Amino acid sequence: MINGVVEVFINDEKLLEESNMIMDNTGELIVDMLTMQRSLSEVAVAEHILDTSNFTVRAASLGKDAEGYKHHAHSDLIKPDDGIIRVISYRDFSFSSYQTSAFALATNTSILPQASHPKMQRLEESSTAVSGLFDYGHNPNQILSSVKFGCYAPTGTIDLYLVSGSIDIGEETSKVYASATITNNAGLNTWTNPSAIDSRGFIINTTSSMQHGKDLETAENYRGLLLSYDNNWSNGGLQIRYVLGIEPEDLLVLNAYGGIYNIGLWRIDLKKMLDKGMLPPYDLSASDDMEYKLLARKTFTSDLTYYFDDGANPGIKSIDTPLKIVWRWVFK
Repeated sequence: MINGVVEVFINDEKLLEESNMIMDNTGELIVDMLTMQRSLSEVAVAEHILDTSNFTVRAASLGKDAEGYKHHAHSDLIKPDDGIIRVISYRDFSFSSYQTSAFALATNTSILPQASHPKMQRLEESSTAVSGLFDYGHNPNQILSSVKFGCYAPTGTIDLYLVSGSIDIGEETSKVYASATITNNAGLNTWTNPSAIDSRGFIINTTSSMQHGKDLETAENYRGLLLSYDNNWSNGGLQIRYVLGIEPEDLLVLNAYGGIYNIGLWRIDLKKMLDKGMLPPYDLSASDDMEYKLLARKTFTSDLTYYFDDGANPGIKSIDTPLKIVWRWVFK
């Protein structure tokens, strides 16, 4: 039996602890692992099919409700591709803040993700296409001539504008009442050796073992996805931990694009990879060629990137603390 528990931390403060939905794909994974023929180890081109790395969590993804991909910073607020991320605040303008929850109040559109069910194959089953592109069911990481399709901070410097309404050409700054400049030196897109995120938004597990992941977690070097374990296995059975660290640069941009209401854990879809002629071993770098299956999904009723105005720093707040998500699987 597998029980899943999701915990969210800022520094050492636990913000929440809730259970998650384990998908039917997890049961399929266990059956595949237990029924794989050992004789494959004697076949030169197939010996690595038995590698344990093919049968564990290899990626995570983040998202929100499907309708949110038509709004927030995904909206075309201005035609020129000037590299500026613009979002509309629907709050009373006496509050110079952007809160993703205010979107529902302004448009009467639900911001809650789809309810989980065991047969889901992606985080949102409805279309999440942005301008007809990137329909993955979760946040994409496409960085093209503009960052408007992204959701994650590009490497380098980017400007973020909070505006009071749709922008026409010639109104580039007239409706801006708060702004921030982000210099991304630590977010997911800065990982190049190996890369921590592919263009589709799959955040990759780059740890070579549970001990490697535990060492990184202890050192608080938990950007990306870590495979770790619980030191005290005597309470509740074997506990494996999947640790996802999100740096302030990415949190600020994710907030602009509608926040985090969905997270998922993924395994390699070995059958699809073999059908494509891609034989293991598979390296630990992010690649758009990788195929994945959804193993578990967690939804939240509030935005994980939400922050309160503190009076002295209203508007687009400078977030200086990473968010740590710990997803524990307890085997009993």
